[in-house]
Amino acid sequence: MSADRNESDPDPREAAEELLRELASEERWMRTAATSGTPEQPEPDDLVSWILRAARLQAAGGDSPFSAWPQLASAMKVDVVDAITKSAKVSMKVLEESGGHALGEAIGDAEDASCLRAVEPESTGLLDPVFPMLELWMEAAEECPLDDDAFDIVTARRETWPLGENQRLAVVQTPLHELDHRVVARLHGSVQRLAPVFELAEDLALFADGRPSKRMLDQFNSRKGQGVTPGGHEIIVEPVLDDWWEVFVRIKGSASKIVRQVRLGTLLLKRLEEDPDLWTVSLKDLPLDPLTRLVGSDIAIKTTDGGRFLI
Repeated sequence: MSADRNESDPDPREAAEELLRELASEERWMRTAATSGTPEQPEPDDLVSWILRAARLQAAGGDSPFSAWPQLASAMKVDVVDAITKSAKVSMKVLEESGGHALGEAIGDAEDASCLRAVEPESTGLLDPVFPMLELWMEAAEECPLDDDAFDIVTARRETWPLGENQRLAVVQTPLHELDHRVVARLHGSVQRLAPVFELAEDLALFADGRPSKRMLDQFNSRKGQGVTPGGHEIIVEPVLDDWWEVFVRIKGSASKIVRQVRLGTLLLKRLEEDPDLWTVSLKDLPLDPLTRLVGSDIAIKTTDGGRFLI
């Protein structure tokens, strides 16, 4: 999706101007085709590509037609949330299975998704349902070791598209070659478990008036652990489940500032702005079976210096 000429342009201003021209031309084509009934009709993927690149341009601080996407989607009769979700799944498969040029471009697409996640709430506020998928997409890119070709493409992107801290992916800011990943894995191991595997006893999966039982709370809240990240930072993890199915994970130690993701099973936790050491997610609206499964799932933590922890 991000396979445009700008990726190899070393001048950020020229790249932005060229991308703006491309987006304007594509917008005219999509609007005309959608209303004229010509045989060559734009596909949902065309709109998703346009949205992602327009979001990148806006995040980079240039003039951008990004705010026009709802009108475009309406003219084309495209469900944007569904289209982005499908594109994300395709791109994540590329990230998982490909290398070389395709991998480098897919990482660029994921960073465009990061730009979309950053700029959209202040624009239309219409894409909240797709934010969890965007975050999974971004995370999939962060896990990728880069071969020579992908490394070159990602480096060129960083030099061509200066983005803010909230939009820039770590894999672009400080790309690691696949050889670097192997060295880190040998030195530090792939995943550190900070506590024994957590197993929720079946008899504790009983609820009192729709709330977790005291025994379930006691068992979940007994989880604690500490370790050291690859960069030498101490990490102390203290999870808590409360009476209303809210999960809180407090991360202390010098590693608290470099935590980039906390997950309970498949659910991403959010960092509290008012308390950056605390991450949270609510389980209260989930059906009984997935709720019970998630309560018994591992808590996974990742840090920007390559640390991966389970508790």
